[in-house]
Amino acid sequence: MRAALSFLTRLSGRPPRGPARASSTPSGHDGDATAFLPRHPVAAIALADSLASRLPGLIVTARRIAWNAGAGPHPRRKAGVGEEFWQYRPAMAGEAATHIDWRQSARGDRAFVREHEAQTPHTICIWCDNSASMRWRSDEHLPLKAERAFLLALACAAMLLRRGEDIRLLGAAGGPPLRLRGRQALEQMAHALIAALRNTADEPDLPQAAAIPARSRVLLFGDGLYPAAQLADFLRAATARQATCTLIEVIDPAETAFPYEGHTRFTGLEDDTTVLLNGSAALRHDYRTIWTRHQDRLATLCQAAGSPPVPHLTDQPPEKALLALHALPGMGNGP
Repeated sequence: MRAALSFLTRLSGRPPRGPARASSTPSGHDGDATAFLPRHPVAAIALADSLASRLPGLIVTARRIAWNAGAGPHPRRKAGVGEEFWQYRPAMAGEAATHIDWRQSARGDRAFVREHEAQTPHTICIWCDNSASMRWRSDEHLPLKAERAFLLALACAAMLLRRGEDIRLLGAAGGPPLRLRGRQALEQMAHALIAALRNTADEPDLPQAAAIPARSRVLLFGDGLYPAAQLADFLRAATARQATCTLIEVIDPAETAFPYEGHTRFTGLEDDTTVLLNGSAALRHDYRTIWTRHQDRLATLCQAAGSPPVPHLTDQPPEKALLALHALPGMGNGP
């Protein structure tokens, strides 16, 4: 069997070794790559073409997911510009006739004005990881991690736009974020994400902290397989800009359970390294220990930056991730 090596080498914290060889081939695995599972990762351009061909349906799906998550507007609990009713107040001298609620005023001998609740938008930045480890899945019935991140990012943007938030899309090159507004905001975002995917590098990367607006919220849609020092430096720089970062960790189920048995050939997604391992019970136990340690490290780094990570398995409904994200302080109706 063939599987992705990236999460093994990155979780262990050690650089990948050269190809490992076995003295004999196990029964049932004759070395023919076409018989190995899971499948090879998808190239960035091929994934971009696939997403572009299905874009209208993906946007409809993203809007449906956002609607199912049920996030409404973000109230400020004071009078101001908004759509939700706040209170009636007595009309003042010189009040414009168009401001008066004549139905309420007809109930008594005083004129009343209907006030709405203020809704102050938050600045929220969205970023998608396009590295090679995201363009992989352990089973053909599962979505690629990059495809799920793409859908979650669109759905999250749809949810936040419904609430009237100020949405920005972060690029990889460190340029100014793309501001999303208007009726075509989701289409604009989708095309920008696809263009970024076409020009992406395979190596893991994070956005440039200097491009993050001060006092904003940053949503990172990626697999969390970043060197600890690189992630810590980014979060530290973002915190210095008074930004709160939340990692939506998109995970293939095989990355948590390590379900491989017998001799498995692991191939690098971001290099040409190949390692042949025997998937024994001891190896699975050691792997799960490393995975747990990695999750603990991620949680510690993210929590120190102001927000816990939101793990999402690709075999789970996307709505589950959006509901967990909506429940975080500052993302729903909380402070």
